Amino acid sequence: MKESKINIKEINLHDNELDDDCIESLGEFIQNSKTIKNIDISYNKIIDKSIEILFPYLIGNITIKYFGINYNKGITDKSISLLKEIIHKSSIEDIKIKGTLIINQNILVVPLIGNMLKNGSDNINMNWR
Repeated sequence: MKESKINIKEINLHDNELDDDCIESLGEFIQNSKTIKNIDISYNKIIDKSIEILFPYLIGNITIKYFGINYNKGITDKSISLLKEIIHKSSIEDIKIKGTLIINQNILVVPLIGNMLKNGSDNINMNWR
C-alpha cells in the first residue's frame, strides 16, 4: 500500500485484529498520502502504545477530518494528551472514542470544535463520540 499512487480518501480497517505490529505501516501510508480524509481503526487491538506510534504521522496532517478508534479497549486516559495534541496540530474535526477506557469522553470536545471553527466547517455536530 505504501507505494500506491491512488487517491485514497478513506481507510476503513474496522474489526481487523490490528495491533502495534501494523500501526507503523499504517502511519507511513498516512504520511505518504495527501488525500485521506477518514480513518477508522475501530474494533481492533489498538492500545495506548499504538496511539504513540501513530502520533508523528498524524501531527501536521491537514487532510484528515475523521479518526475512529471506537471499542479499542487498550486505549485509556494515558492517550488523552496525545489525542489533544494531534487535534491541535492537525485538521481533525471528529474523533470517535466510544468503547475505549477513556473515562471523561467529553474531554476532546473543545479542541475538536476549535478545529471545526478553524477549518470553516458549516456543520458543528455534537454527536461526536
